[in-house]
Amino acid sequence: MSRKILFYTHGLVDGGGERLWSCLASAFKARGNDVIFVQDFEADENRANLDSSIPVFTIGRRHWRAVKRLAAILREEKPDVALSAIGGSNTKLILAKWLANSPVRTIITYHGFCEWRTGLLSFATYFGLPMLSAAADVTVAVSDGLRERLVRRWGARPEKTTTILNPVFFPKSAEVPTEAELARRSDVLLAVGRLVPEKDFPTLLRAFARLSRPSVRLIILGKGPEEAKLKALANELGIADRVTLAGYSKEPWRFYAQAKCFVLSSVSEPFGNVVVEAMAYGLPVVATASAGPQEILRHGKFGSIVAVGNDLQFAQAIEDTLDHPGDPAMRRRRADEFSFDVRVPAYEKLIDKVLGTVNVTHIVPPTHQDGSDPATSLPAA
Repeated sequence: MSRKILFYTHGLVDGGGERLWSCLASAFKARGNDVIFVQDFEADENRANLDSSIPVFTIGRRHWRAVKRLAAILREEKPDVALSAIGGSNTKLILAKWLANSPVRTIITYHGFCEWRTGLLSFATYFGLPMLSAAADVTVAVSDGLRERLVRRWGARPEKTTTILNPVFFPKSAEVPTEAELARRSDVLLAVGRLVPEKDFPTLLRAFARLSRPSVRLIILGKGPEEAKLKALANELGIADRVTLAGYSKEPWRFYAQAKCFVLSSVSEPFGNVVVEAMAYGLPVVATASAGPQEILRHGKFGSIVAVGNDLQFAQAIEDTLDHPGDPAMRRRRADEFSFDVRVPAYEKLIDKVLGTVNVTHIVPPTHQDGSDPATSLPAA
């Protein structure tokens, strides 16, 4: 059934949540839905992932003016359902619905543990979650760990809050090496993420400096305010000649196709799209014990989990992984479980439920004590 769906976020900058939102909007368009996209400001990094036939409305960075413009769009476009993500977008969507007196159903989504620190409205989007969760039809978290935090710390209504693990885009043509081919690759470690404190790249650099083999190189894809600090630390540790800060890449696939191991050092990671991307290319993963990567890696079944901030443990896990990279095909099969073909139906089912259920408070969050994934156990009415 075709629906009119509005997707809203701050802008298509170089983040995993922003990539998800552009790809998800395009996926719903490809499935025959009428899709419109609303953003606060223009950004190029993830614009190429958005279907060019989707109308885009840019409503500006000034919050109250943006709310009024979004309200006007709700009145004029009359979407059946609106989904919001990142920063203060959830707050602005709920305010715009109220201002427009619109019957649109609303799904607000949360993608981070620390977004509340990024600005005043983002702060309000978390501290005001009891009211936002009551006003929205459903609140979505991208991992069980984040959902638990939203309910226990921030006051989201548990009966209206659910988990949908992210669908992750990667080329279906991605070639997976054999175990022998992977073992023959040069010792290249790859990390992908914005250069911000939450990613804790200093711990990664300290772990890298501990490695016993001098042939290992580290490539970090991403840009951000920590770049100068990381370059200075690499110099201090004597590893600057083996560390490349390669900036943001619209085509990270060529780096995945050449690396031997993927590393993630985040202090907090609500999901971790890049972990799935790496596994799609068969790469072994060493990641810190943050919520999302632990769920993706099934608590160590599909990769190595190390303590947050422990560079010694991180270095030991990297050494072990380079010595024994394991089965690339097994990791690709796990990555395929997060493909858009598998995961988008979870959002479709949720939208159908929201549009077809009068009493949305009957939505009950899924439980996963049996190890099942949230996307396959959506809440029942």
